[in-house]
Amino acid sequence: MAIDALRGLSSIVPFRYLEAGEIDSLEADSALRHYARGEYFIRQGDEASNEVFVLLDGSAESVDEERSPPFRLNVIDSGSYFGERSCLFDAPRLFAARALEPSTCLVIPGGRFLDLLASSRPFAQAFGTKLRDGLGLFDAFDRFNAELSRSIGLGHIEIRRMVELYKALEPALHPYASDEARIDWGALAYAARRLPENVTRSFVFLLTDNLPTVYAKVELLFPFVPTEARHRFVYEMMPGKDIVLVRDGLSDLADFVTCLCAFAVEARKLRYRLNHPDLIREISRLDASGAPLDRMPFDATERARIRHIWPAGAEDRVREIVFHRQAYSVDVRKQVNNYNGRLSELWADQVGEAAERLTGTRPSDFPDDLEVHIVSSNTHSVSNCLNPYFSRRKDAILEWAEGQGLRASAFPSGDARDCAWPDPSDEVYYLSRPYLEAHPEARRELEAAEAERGIARLPETVTTGISVQLIEAARICENRCSERSFVINIDYAFGEQAEEIMRTLLLLFGRNVRSINVLGKAGSLVGARGDVIAPTAFIEQSNDTFQPLPGESPEALSRLRAALPGREVHTGPLLTVGGTLLQNRAMLQFYRRIWCCIGLEMEGVWYLRAVLEAEGLGVLRREARRRFLYYVSDLPLEAGSNLSERLSPEEGIPPLYAITREMLDGLFEG
Repeated sequence: MAIDALRGLSSIVPFRYLEAGEIDSLEADSALRHYARGEYFIRQGDEASNEVFVLLDGSAESVDEERSPPFRLNVIDSGSYFGERSCLFDAPRLFAARALEPSTCLVIPGGRFLDLLASSRPFAQAFGTKLRDGLGLFDAFDRFNAELSRSIGLGHIEIRRMVELYKALEPALHPYASDEARIDWGALAYAARRLPENVTRSFVFLLTDNLPTVYAKVELLFPFVPTEARHRFVYEMMPGKDIVLVRDGLSDLADFVTCLCAFAVEARKLRYRLNHPDLIREISRLDASGAPLDRMPFDATERARIRHIWPAGAEDRVREIVFHRQAYSVDVRKQVNNYNGRLSELWADQVGEAAERLTGTRPSDFPDDLEVHIVSSNTHSVSNCLNPYFSRRKDAILEWAEGQGLRASAFPSGDARDCAWPDPSDEVYYLSRPYLEAHPEARRELEAAEAERGIARLPETVTTGISVQLIEAARICENRCSERSFVINIDYAFGEQAEEIMRTLLLLFGRNVRSINVLGKAGSLVGARGDVIAPTAFIEQSNDTFQPLPGESPEALSRLRAALPGREVHTGPLLTVGGTLLQNRAMLQFYRRIWCCIGLEMEGVWYLRAVLEAEGLGVLRREARRRFLYYVSDLPLEAGSNLSERLSPEEGIPPLYAITREMLDGLFEG
């Protein structure tokens, strides 16, 4: 009977996709168990159990026993499996399961089930399809995105409504979103740093993808409002009302809305902590002395966190949060019948004019032998590696930093000189920023050395948020590359904007493009911060589109490992997500287990789509090289290592410069 029952697996999805030998191996590693009526397979809340049950005979029910009376959720018939979520997501049992009649189950150990997902791609894909589509794994994301799209169409986003949908997402970066008693300081800091500085005193945000003609010179009309950790163009039209210029696509708009939701959730908790008549009167008399904050119901650690988020005017920010009540109104204006040109078109015109000044020829008239290399990167790492200023001024920079005590402070564990930088130049690059701030006159020497190497910067990028450098390769590579070549180095795009930006560049420079090089930062589902990722494919999260990549050569991977001793270089698929807050632990574990994703980012698939489109249309040579390299900036599944915690210099600088050097060597050595 056991053999016949196990053979019955061949009729159950996803087990039917296993080979005979895999089924035999599964039989050897699993147990056949019999259950009496009313006997429990699973206890609700159990954190130790992670087996997967295949119901071969009989029937069962899933029950939510935390409700009074207990509520039956579902009846499970023979030929079904259950219990897989706790195994897949490393989570306690969400519901109980018990037999409705005498039943027989094949009980698969959780670790064995995960091994099966990793070893059998047909099994993993079939399981993933059923889990995602049949069981509604991502329903909360679908509801959030549907409401956001509907609101954009109506021209108004109801933030109070979006907040409830946002909390249902259970974002990985916001683990305590639904815990009313616990302020999530990491999430609050993350959101505050990515929203306009005046978010605590603004009530109305006007989001637009293109400025109305009457506001064409917006910087002359309204004061600019800074955003610490996100490149945004925000202007205060009047007290309490901002205009926010969002980038192409939905990524930037969704990022603004999710950050505003996260901020509203945590600001409400702050406000409720102070919801007492005596405290309200105290708050109304707040000044900048700092003393009133010390008399509020926050402990010393919490007061330090508040002052860390708002180093200047923490008392004012708290007072504004209390009386603001997060009454946000968000209007959306997308331009239609606008004949003044999209921002990306104006940006392309500026890039084209700069290229003509550099080469003496319009891009559309470039000769076939003029080679163009497109790079998307952290632009300062590229220019720093090419600028002779740093090697000339190395001793002066290090001597100054030594006198200021900065070399030791770079690493809390000890002196930076004892913490071997993989490449000594990296320490110079790190210390050059405070050195230049302390020596403004040195910046002229830096800029002169940059010009000497043929690096030109565009002074204006029409509020795309993407700065541009044009680099004459012949003045850098010293006869190691074509004399008729130059590099277009653009700053990071944001999400879907990457597709429009790359498409624009490929249309502009067409068949002269010899390579596309993307250097980015990614969250990792393996390894540690400061590691490197060389993706072999991209997966677009909204519809699981899979796009393979050629990947890096073994020689390139070996060079990167040699350049970063003690760090790992990971290869595998990368997930392109819709936003940093539009992900949760279940989603990340799903792509880690089912698609074998090693990390996540926001632009890769969009860049690649534009490249594949250009190849298919004959705009881009099929032999044009594609390179994608990332350094690991966060571990979204690990507390204390996600984006709410800043990278230390030791974690971020060496891998950034290692992938930059690898890319530049590939360009200039052919």
